[in-house]
Amino acid sequence: MVEEISIKLFELGPTRSARVRWALLEAGLTFESVQYGVEIFKSTELLNIHPLGKLPAVLINGQPLFESAAIVTAIADLVPDKKLIAAPSSWLRNLHNQWVCFTLSELEPFVQSTEINSMDFVLPAEQHVREIVPQNNMLYKKAATALEKHFSRHDYLVDDQFSVTDIVLAYTLCWGQEQKLLDDFPNINEYMDRLYNREHCTLKKP
Repeated sequence: MVEEISIKLFELGPTRSARVRWALLEAGLTFESVQYGVEIFKSTELLNIHPLGKLPAVLINGQPLFESAAIVTAIADLVPDKKLIAAPSSWLRNLHNQWVCFTLSELEPFVQSTEINSMDFVLPAEQHVREIVPQNNMLYKKAATALEKHFSRHDYLVDDQFSVTDIVLAYTLCWGQEQKLLDDFPNINEYMDRLYNREHCTLKKP
């Protein structure tokens, strides 16, 4: 029963934990939130779950799990009646895996690298490599072009219905919008507007 599921989420608003909170809200699952500012990264409890002390991290029925894509997939599997993810072993589940991998390998590294080399939160300014930013922008837009074509024919990533696959991608596209990389991608922006308008969306339109 859903009521018997115990979930503890370690989160901080701007981080990828926004993906997990959104998935939990869509799933209708109650959860305990652990958030107390940037100090959370030094938390022993967090380090016991994530070896690098990063967010998000969860305990699901006492079992530790980290990495946002893995967590939202696990959450969706807890509530199959919500149809937030394709059934395991189905071809549609393969498409979920495909688009998650695409997001995390062809899009996210480049906006993350730009942020790392532009803000002092991760690395001090003297360690920034600002020359890499134009290359990051080019590679991100190359991958976005493939998505633009997809969204010219489809409203969502998998089976033309909303799923946690979209939650994973939306976070990374929001990041791209913040960096002004998606102004020339109307289909992507229309897709994002559909997601921003969802009741439980945890992202804010830039």
